[in-house]
Amino acid sequence: MNAKKVHIRKRIEQVQRYIEENLDTPVTLEMLAEQCGYSTLYFHSIFTGMVGEGVKEYQRRLCLQRAARQLLLTDKSIMNIALEAGYESQEGFSRAFKKRFDFPPLKFRKLQPQYNTLSGGKLMNTTTLPTSDLTVTIKNCTPITVAAVRHTGPYANCKNAFKTLHKWSRANGLYGTYRPVVGVSYDDPRTTPQEKLRYDACMAIPENFVVTGEARKYVIHGGRYACCIHKGSYATMPQTFTAILGHWLPDSGEELTNHPPLEVYLNCPSVTAEAELRTEIRIPFK
Repeated sequence: MNAKKVHIRKRIEQVQRYIEENLDTPVTLEMLAEQCGYSTLYFHSIFTGMVGEGVKEYQRRLCLQRAARQLLLTDKSIMNIALEAGYESQEGFSRAFKKRFDFPPLKFRKLQPQYNTLSGGKLMNTTTLPTSDLTVTIKNCTPITVAAVRHTGPYANCKNAFKTLHKWSRANGLYGTYRPVVGVSYDDPRTTPQEKLRYDACMAIPENFVVTGEARKYVIHGGRYACCIHKGSYATMPQTFTAILGHWLPDSGEELTNHPPLEVYLNCPSVTAEAELRTEIRIPFK
């Protein structure tokens, strides 16, 4: 097997072991991502795709499984078990425990005589990934000179930045000719407060074009990208992103960079049915 394939899997396995050995220690995505050498934006999707659940869900599930063993095999109080599992109240612990094991803690404890017949139960919040029709190709992409309007806040509201960009393009004589429209997401909404998320709405422009006003000019990094067409709603794009990083990447033999991923919009949402939207996701590689 390619050494890079093993390397990626080994990194994630090491993170899993670290979480398992430090269940009572708060861990952050930033810390775990740094251990792996990835940005948090990429790390969480790789972990989720390979493990089947996010870091917090993984740690929470292991804590609840430990709590289940304690209920069955010790005489610790439910409150103490709840505190050890990271819950501040017995009520919150009971709700989470029942969701995981289908029984509230007290009733579960009474199952002790049937301990040997219990099964593992269901995973919490397992992510369903659209991998069956996932087609990823490696492309050498040229740098793109763009005019960009920055949006800070929930990604769902980035359309306001595009409105500003379109208004700017009309005022500068660029509207009406086909120019690739690109979105650049800098932050992971799972690790960054919604009000601090950074996103650039971009439009390709001639290299020598002078940009003034509400837009700023910069060059999007060129090079090797893993490219995949996302079909349908922009709201489900994170699932395709996770599928690429969590299912395709580990066996690809490729290595990520820390440049942000790109979303190249292939048609216009104002004149295209949601189911017919097409977006090329580009993830930069070394």
